Amino acid sequence: MNIELLNTSIDSFIKFLNQNFSLVSRAYELHKLETEQSGEFLVPFTDFFDDWAQANWELLVERTVCSSQESLTIYGNGSDYEAAEYSRVFFHKATATHEVICTAENAIDWITGEIVDLSKFEFDSFVSVSNDWFEVVAPFDHILMSEKVAAGAGYQQIVIPRNQVKFIAQAIEI
Repeated sequence: MNIELLNTSIDSFIKFLNQNFSLVSRAYELHKLETEQSGEFLVPFTDFFDDWAQANWELLVERTVCSSQESLTIYGNGSDYEAAEYSRVFFHKATATHEVICTAENAIDWITGEIVDLSKFEFDSFVSVSNDWFEVVAPFDHILMSEKVAAGAGYQQIVIPRNQVKFIAQAIEI
């Protein structure tokens, strides 16, 4: 694991998301037109985006920092193209050996405005904030995190500005 490249690789991934979000949005609109004309099943934009984001996470982050025997947890919801089979785009059978951990001296949750203990949350994905909530659109300048130990629908999510956080990779205990 090349830890020294992790933050740079993640920042490159964020830059890629920001620069290409309009392209993937346009590609989805074209896909939507074709699907509607053919009468085939149309996946929601979120699924389309998740596939695209997971593919690029694997290429721009995982392949940069991981050895051939290592892999990271999936990005966001992962790819659902073959959801019953796997959540990865390239190495379908790869099992995550490391997770991305967010660290900060004083992380402030954008939702509540309170300082939060990031060790209680796991990295999910990058989001944008506007008005009262977050969304999956550019600019991807915030981090969505989900509570680690939560049961059912009663889990907490936090949104942290990217500039407050450093990333590390931690081995997953099996």
